Amino acid sequence: MTPTAKGHFIEPANCIACMACTRACPTRAIRVRDGHARIRYELCIDCGACVRACQYGAARAATTPPSHLDRFEYTVAVPSMTLYAQFGRDVVPSRILHALTQVGFDSAYDISWTCEMLAGATDAYVNEGRGPWPKISVTCPAVVRLVQVRYPGLIPNLLPIETPREVAGRLLRRRLSAELGLAPGAIGIFFITPCTAIMDSILSPVGLQQSYFDGALSIAEIYGPLLRALEVAPPADTLVDEISPRGLLWAMAGGETAGMRNSNTMTVKGPDVQYVFDRLEAGTFQSVDFIEAYICPDGCISGGLTVERRCAAQRNVQHIAKGLGASPAVGEERIRRLLREDFFATEEEFKARPVQPLGRDLREAVARQKELEALLPQLPGKNCAACGAPDCATLAEDVVRGEASLADCVFLKIERLEGDLRAQEGRVS
Repeated sequence: MTPTAKGHFIEPANCIACMACTRACPTRAIRVRDGHARIRYELCIDCGACVRACQYGAARAATTPPSHLDRFEYTVAVPSMTLYAQFGRDVVPSRILHALTQVGFDSAYDISWTCEMLAGATDAYVNEGRGPWPKISVTCPAVVRLVQVRYPGLIPNLLPIETPREVAGRLLRRRLSAELGLAPGAIGIFFITPCTAIMDSILSPVGLQQSYFDGALSIAEIYGPLLRALEVAPPADTLVDEISPRGLLWAMAGGETAGMRNSNTMTVKGPDVQYVFDRLEAGTFQSVDFIEAYICPDGCISGGLTVERRCAAQRNVQHIAKGLGASPAVGEERIRRLLREDFFATEEEFKARPVQPLGRDLREAVARQKELEALLPQLPGKNCAACGAPDCATLAEDVVRGEASLADCVFLKIERLEGDLRAQEGRVS
């Protein structure tokens, strides 16, 4: 199946309708109809929960095929900080960067210093007092899309500063084009991603007209070739670790705020994100200046396209960062000057994602809402997902939209069959 312009897709031939993906989806974007799962992309935030939940290879990441590298005269790998946590505590980042040049890339570029610089830019932006509060990090693309779909009232709270990944991509393309004498389009820049959300942010970015990356490969698919490349000792001159220990901590939840001076911050992850956002909409947490939020349970190190288990990966990151020692901080005055020049600013405003309304106009929407409310008491409220929808409320909505029937509910089917059986017994007697 040809993947959609999203970071993941469903392969119907592999789907056994087990409902695991439907239950895992935080935005109720998946239905099982006609024997296989289907994604309602208007509700999908590309968090990859379905990819993690699927045991049969039906939910898949739509990463860039390696053959795509052949389209460019010069190729660059830009790894997520999470990649450094995949090979144990004693494999230093410079070895991994060198190994990337042995598996098909012409060069590899570290963005840890860009992460540290963006933490400083966030600090400066927040401290200048531009509300509304709190500002919400845009580091996790799935969180941004969650706000667009479920919490449009919080869009003004999204931090209008670009991600370290895209800032680095912009600078890297400009620099390499000048150094190599190549047209910008002849240079292919690829991210090594821990999750489907980043892949989607490259295919259809938010806050940018177009991503500065040409694609992304998952950590899981490049892990084997890198492991073999790491068996060969690199030249000594490649082992200079110009890595920011503060930036390296962005691999895990809390790493972004760890690089900020402002301590009036909050880090939330996994299911807690929606809990906090629900209350933020209700008016709580407004005394907080900044929220660092991740859909994955421990930040990027627990992304669905990683190999190392998240507890071990977190330990690896902390050990490697400690081994790098202290490093001079990025100049605060320079960061503030760049901030005033909009160097870090997103190119476009964040906007809510349109979700299909219940009706074509207000009158029809109100009528359908009343119909939905009347249907709900007829359903058992067990939220078993056996009907193909994640819960009874979603089934009622699908019925109102004409996309399902009450007969899809197995409990109502059983009641009807039992009623038919009693009626038949009554006629016989």
